[in-house]
Amino acid sequence: MREKPAFIWDLDGTVLDSYEVIVPSLQKACRSWGVLLDPGEIRREVLTDSVNGFLQRIARDREIPLDALRERYSGIADAAIPEIRPMEHAAEVLRLLAGRGAANFVYTHRGRSGEVILKNTGLYDCFSEIVTGQDGFARKPDPGAIEYLLRKYALAREKAYYVGDRAIDVACAGNAGIKSILFLRGDTAVRPTGRETHIVRDLREIPEIAEVGE
Repeated sequence: MREKPAFIWDLDGTVLDSYEVIVPSLQKACRSWGVLLDPGEIRREVLTDSVNGFLQRIARDREIPLDALRERYSGIADAAIPEIRPMEHAAEVLRLLAGRGAANFVYTHRGRSGEVILKNTGLYDCFSEIVTGQDGFARKPDPGAIEYLLRKYALAREKAYYVGDRAIDVACAGNAGIKSILFLRGDTAVRPTGRETHIVRDLREIPEIAEVGE
């Protein structure tokens, strides 16, 4: 059993500062069917639910074929992948944790584009494994992907953390019986759930919380 802490990271809004691509891409995709939406409203819904949930709602409410809407969004968002940058201090914190013996993993609903973006941003090698939406696990808050990582790498459950920026990440960690770190930036629409183990507003707080010493 691994005794050092392990960190399982969400990608969008946690490791990647990607909402500046996600929100306009959703807005443009909806506009293709004449649906005009305020970007602030899109951002709030995505943060409090998910991209998938947003697309499902729009498709249902506006009677748009869901597959066509998803395909349109994916095409727009994929073209903007080179614009996505790491979250502030993400690279610094990931490398510090790894240098002190902690293990880093990713669990995201994003598909294989997550690996592409991590390679583009130079962060790919910071992670022992990247679990994406194409790996066949049930969506959050189902804990299946986390359970898989705990078993495969013999991670101590009491030393494992899931780091994310939404309530669904907190719920996923709770369902897996591990600790949660809710990352709340100043401009987020997300509010504390009362179930997270820790709240941070700067990723640099994480090593101290997890007591990852020098």
